[in-house]
Amino acid sequence: MFARIDNFLVTHSPAWYRTPSVQTATLGVVFFWVFAAYTTIQFYAASTYGPDLAADSVSAVYFCFTATCLIAPSVTNKFGCRVTMFFGVLAYASLVLNSLIYFLYGGEDVRWARRMVVVGGGILGCGASLLWTSQGRLILQYASKAEELRILDEIDGVPSKSKTQTGRLMGLFWSIFQCSALVGGGVSFIYFNKKPDGSAALYCLFLVFILIGALFTQFLLPPSMLKSSGSTVSFDRTKTPTYLPLDLSEQTPLYCNVDSGAQYTGEESQVSIPVVMTDLSHQTWCEEAHGTFYLFFTKRMGCLLLLFFYTGFNQPYQQATFGNRFFTRRTIGAELIIFHLMEILGAIVIGRFLDDDKSGESYPPGKSLSKKTRAKLCLGSFIVINSAGNILAAIQEYNAIHALAPTVHDILSLSVVPPSMAFACWGFADAQIQVYCYWLLGGFYNSGHDHARAVGLYKLAQSLGTSIGFFLIPVSRLGELSQLLCSSLVFVVGTGLSFHITLWL
Repeated sequence: MFARIDNFLVTHSPAWYRTPSVQTATLGVVFFWVFAAYTTIQFYAASTYGPDLAADSVSAVYFCFTATCLIAPSVTNKFGCRVTMFFGVLAYASLVLNSLIYFLYGGEDVRWARRMVVVGGGILGCGASLLWTSQGRLILQYASKAEELRILDEIDGVPSKSKTQTGRLMGLFWSIFQCSALVGGGVSFIYFNKKPDGSAALYCLFLVFILIGALFTQFLLPPSMLKSSGSTVSFDRTKTPTYLPLDLSEQTPLYCNVDSGAQYTGEESQVSIPVVMTDLSHQTWCEEAHGTFYLFFTKRMGCLLLLFFYTGFNQPYQQATFGNRFFTRRTIGAELIIFHLMEILGAIVIGRFLDDDKSGESYPPGKSLSKKTRAKLCLGSFIVINSAGNILAAIQEYNAIHALAPTVHDILSLSVVPPSMAFACWGFADAQIQVYCYWLLGGFYNSGHDHARAVGLYKLAQSLGTSIGFFLIPVSRLGELSQLLCSSLVFVVGTGLSFHITLWL
């Protein structure tokens, strides 16, 4: 099936579709559809499943996510990004299907139906590790290919604004991906404004969203097929594509010039036989696992792991503990929109800044900011913005302690502004640090195999943080203010350690 789709794409896809930016946008569309469903499901889990079942299912998601992140890089390297991503997306459908059975034939008092929801969460967690690892490797490969194409354009006299492309492409992906929450938040706001409880009809809509996401994985092209927007190379569409497996060493760059066999006729060159390079690992499973564990114990990863951990540990408090206590149910949908609008803005702004080699021409005159300086400024602004959100949340928590109960804000009340500002700060800061982490990994590692391993470890630490964060949500385990203080402590220490990483830039 996958080979037939490749045959069609290589012979029929237009030139504009084979650019790194368009392919990154297509990758964003995959995640848009999947997470338009899942983000809303997770955000309203306590309301639709009940607090106990919600805690069990979410714990199953992130426990399996964390555990399988150690093998996800090997699976991605051996089977390829797009195949792995396709089956990873389908795993998200398991939770929706099992939830439909729970709503239609079970309920809170039916034990087997409750267990099916938990099992669906576990399957989703396994698929999530595959989906995010393959996404990370693919987008870093797209960035590597974009940088190679930039060099070729400069040889041809086409000017370029930036040497690196990871930040821009990751910002593009992240902004499209976060639009999913806007759709999910809008759907939930309209739905719960009319009907206070979840239903099978809503989950049927979510299932359709996920299946559309799985379909869109098949419109992604391998990096070897990409070209710059100004390239004049075209394929002879009467020929059958040739598939060449790549047995790359760990230090081999991922770019492969598909135009190297071009036959020139006048001003336009034509590749007589299109070539699709499939970058699959031919190492054994043990060798793949050894490569992943070796990367885990490097000094670079050691300094970044706590920051990776924080990117998952912070959101259970922010969106579950804080959001569900200080906002009415319909207002949560609006807050979800605010949070992710700021995610979109943060991804675009930070992605462009990190890749903007000439940004310093207006900062100190006549000089550009170095990569190290841009990294430090990004981390510094992250500290300021994220701290502002935490301080606003601490004020709400302090008032709740003295009032003996939290004040529940509605969207029509002016009192909703301060907690909404906390959500806005958290949204911008989250996009900022996520794009920054991918930008670092893209600069530290060259091979696709190492990209998969680095992203796998990133997601392992992140999902472990989310697991622990959700475990600590019940106030019987840790009070609300204590949850905020713990999150703030991890934030300060993790960001401090990551400053040390800038010495290697």
